[in-house]
Amino acid sequence: MVAPIVFIGDSITEAWGFHRAETFAAHDLIPRGGSGQTARWITMRFRRDLDETGARGVHLLCGVNDIGRNEGFFVPADEIGRTLAGMLDEARAMGVTAWVGSIMPAARIPWNPEVPDAPAMIAAVNAWLRDHAHEHGATFIDYHAVLGDGSGALRRAYTTDGLHLSPAGYKAIEPLMLSALGRAPVGDVHHAPGGATRRKFGGRWRAVLAAAVAIVIAGLILMLALR
Repeated sequence: MVAPIVFIGDSITEAWGFHRAETFAAHDLIPRGGSGQTARWITMRFRRDLDETGARGVHLLCGVNDIGRNEGFFVPADEIGRTLAGMLDEARAMGVTAWVGSIMPAARIPWNPEVPDAPAMIAAVNAWLRDHAHEHGATFIDYHAVLGDGSGALRRAYTTDGLHLSPAGYKAIEPLMLSALGRAPVGDVHHAPGGATRRKFGGRWRAVLAAAVAIVIAGLILMLALR
């Protein structure tokens, strides 16, 4: 049995657990996303989420709400990075394996158009995480590279509003996520056409067939004995 991994983050994580619920269930991934939460707010529940879930791994993904100024003020990119690093340090101290995901691409912050040059801020936070995650015992996962259109924005097929991911967006980053976490893709276990279903139920049907053969043989033996 694989050790559970808790996904801690904001609305991106919250919706991930909803849109890809089957993947989360298949791989013992536990979603703990909170819509609108900044990295600083998430620090206040980080240890509690680890304790309550009993997870031995944590996937951390947040920071865009800090860029969006959800607490009403500007937060520099390196400060956002250090806030995430503090949580990674806490995970390491608890003996919990950690991964930190890049902030997703966005051309703008939908709820706060006053934020200037969101792509540059996102790139700065991601660069900080890429450069420093290993210093805090974590593995950096670059979702931005998969989802971006090259201009700093999300590809249209992968988003609902320019920032949040569509079901197709979550599906696009799933192989990268599972690979980084050391999990086999769900398709290899549950969804391969025909073959996976046979693998899943093959043992059950073999048992039924064996029981049927045993009954037939027992019947023949009984008939011969009564002659």
